[in-house]
Amino acid sequence: MKVILKEITQKISEEIIKKDSGNGLLNGLAGYILFLYNAEKFEDICVVDSFFNEKMELLQVQLAQHSLEFSSGLAGQAWLLEFLNQSNQADYDSELLESMDILFANSLSQNDVWLGEIETILGLAGYTPYTARRARFNDQTSLYSIIVRSFEQTATYLDNENFTWSQPYKSAYRFNQNDENLPEYNLGLADGVPGIIAVLIPVLHIPKLEARARKLLLGSCDWLLTNQNCNLCSNACFGSCAGDRGDSRLGWCYGDLTIALTLMRVGVVLNIPHYVERALVIACHAAKRDEISGYVKDAGGCHGYFGLIMIFSLLNKLSPHPDLQAAINYWLNFALEQYADNGISSFYSYKGGEGGYKEDFNLLMGYSGTGLVIMSLLNGEFGWADSLLID
Repeated sequence: MKVILKEITQKISEEIIKKDSGNGLLNGLAGYILFLYNAEKFEDICVVDSFFNEKMELLQVQLAQHSLEFSSGLAGQAWLLEFLNQSNQADYDSELLESMDILFANSLSQNDVWLGEIETILGLAGYTPYTARRARFNDQTSLYSIIVRSFEQTATYLDNENFTWSQPYKSAYRFNQNDENLPEYNLGLADGVPGIIAVLIPVLHIPKLEARARKLLLGSCDWLLTNQNCNLCSNACFGSCAGDRGDSRLGWCYGDLTIALTLMRVGVVLNIPHYVERALVIACHAAKRDEISGYVKDAGGCHGYFGLIMIFSLLNKLSPHPDLQAAINYWLNFALEQYADNGISSFYSYKGGEGGYKEDFNLLMGYSGTGLVIMSLLNGEFGWADSLLID
């Protein structure tokens, strides 16, 4: 795998020189920087410091030009800056991103009730990777209070003390664009309820908000489990939204794996064995799927085989099981076979339909994310994975 890592590093090093705009974490420069920063820790991987420093300066100079969302905006870039700030605790600067704290708090509290997207890529949940990362070294009670209140206000409260969240009526992420008045409960980590559950987990460490976070987590996890497909002959335990009996794909963005990982994380932190047990059953069911039944068409972190290796690895870390280890081995062997047959082009991103396969350098679907997973497999560290709501 070190040979692959070297080739990816060379590719990204060549691409970053040309990069003068598009600074997002998931789809741009910030993701490249995250990869190169981690690659530099390997003794025999060469990263040119002058290029790295130049692009770090560019990122910071252009901060004011960006919107606030996580994917391509300030919330993702601020996560990176705090990640790098924390990398050397002896030199940590607690004041470095105070202006971001204020900016995000003011933006999120402009209206009495949150009116925008609620998911991770463009919406409310996307502010929380930064907030959670920042909370490791700074008090984030104020910003988290605004976020938790917004999730409380936008929740759907059910008679059995369960909670869920419907996609806003004007959401770009609604599957049903024809009837905006019909509630739609998305089951993807990237765009739906599992992502909201994931971003509430770190709030349990905020003393003033712990009880409110616990209530939301318990109600939403219980609701999530009521939507599990009981048909054991199906490839997937969950559809892409509530009421969808189709098979969701294997991936980070949607599907059983990140539902299982999120549920397991809640079960571990709240010491609820039932959640851990149900999550393990779901994960082991997903471990039986292959590239055909899992709709796996490329290598990327979003819904490709390196993303699956990452998620199975995190699941196996929380609750070791031979089926999970077997899945890790299967997908890793699959990845190495693809590389042996087709070289670096085997890691191109599938764009669907006429788009075909294209070279992609980004964290979410391209070389940067693939390379980060490879590094994590080599050193056993997934210290960057909180950016994807999975650690």
